[in-house]
Amino acid sequence: MTPTADHSPSKDCPMHAAEPTVSPAPEAAPSPLGRRGLLLGTGTLVAGAVLAACASEPEPPAAPPTGPTLAEPTPVTGEGQFETFVTEIHDAVAAADEARDAALLAPRVTGSAAEFRTAAYGMIAKAEEWAADLKHPGKELIVPMTSVGEAFPRVAIALVADSVEEGVPYFMVLQQNDARSPYTTWGWAQQAVGVDMPMVPDQRVGAEPVAADESGLLRTPAEALALYAKVLSDGDDADPDDLLAPNPFQTATHERIQAERAELNAGVEWDEAATIKEVYTVKDGEFAGLRTDDGGAIVMGTLMSTRKVNVKDGATMSYDEDNKYTKLIGKKEFTDTYVRQYGTTVAMYIPPADAGTQIQPIGGTQSALGASGS
Repeated sequence: MTPTADHSPSKDCPMHAAEPTVSPAPEAAPSPLGRRGLLLGTGTLVAGAVLAACASEPEPPAAPPTGPTLAEPTPVTGEGQFETFVTEIHDAVAAADEARDAALLAPRVTGSAAEFRTAAYGMIAKAEEWAADLKHPGKELIVPMTSVGEAFPRVAIALVADSVEEGVPYFMVLQQNDARSPYTTWGWAQQAVGVDMPMVPDQRVGAEPVAADESGLLRTPAEALALYAKVLSDGDDADPDDLLAPNPFQTATHERIQAERAELNAGVEWDEAATIKEVYTVKDGEFAGLRTDDGGAIVMGTLMSTRKVNVKDGATMSYDEDNKYTKLIGKKEFTDTYVRQYGTTVAMYIPPADAGTQIQPIGGTQSALGASGS
């Protein structure tokens, strides 16, 4: 049932452009050399879009416009190795999900990915309905994109098929801290359908790594992630220069909040209405970025958010029946606040500064982390 607020007792292909979406799909190995492209279908954020990966006709690899000249393939991690990494990550997550044991995620799954799964298992213990949210990438590698050079940490971003048939692919970040460490992941973002992306360098050539404060882009990656968090929190007014392109995750997020606000305050006088606000922030310490063929960058990061309902003094917000969140909290009635916490892994494309195009969010996967209320 929807919540109510009152003063009475409760009554309760073939496109050669990368288009990220939000979950992986089965497709195709790119050609041995030449530029890589990812094809997105059209549809909604989570519903059945068919995605494909394809490559242009073989041609000499092009160096990133602002990166080093790469006349020949560099000694980057091979595609077969990445297939092994992705399979091991999938198997670890599948085993941990089945046992509801976060210890089984190590050593391949770390950081936010492990933290979000740990929170999920705790929520499932209180309300089995949360098990339906345990979605994750599959083991089929579609396109790997890896950094060049010998410096650590080494970074890769892989497009990986969904673990369910005909699902939407995921962008998965992979990172190796030193030569003796395995490649691990701290997050994955399901590809956003209907969003165009530029070409990415062939995996055998590799891509130039991009720092969080990288110049030469429309905005530095750190600034772009902060802008996205601000727009998700405050709406389009937070982007007066119109730097951020429309994207499914933002649209769905704002529509959910508007719908909840309308349901919450149906039939309630304006001065008695409860307020609802979700605030996003960028999580420090989790960032990956690689150069695209056009001199832009694909970047990934983690956003944390808190959605808070403030109940007016003297009013009561109540549910007629328990739901997933009230089972976590242990109550159905609130007279002060009702709070939910989330973590979101996002992927974005940032164009070169002079490209004349917008920053494009290309993927996002959100995980509920907990709830409280009084």
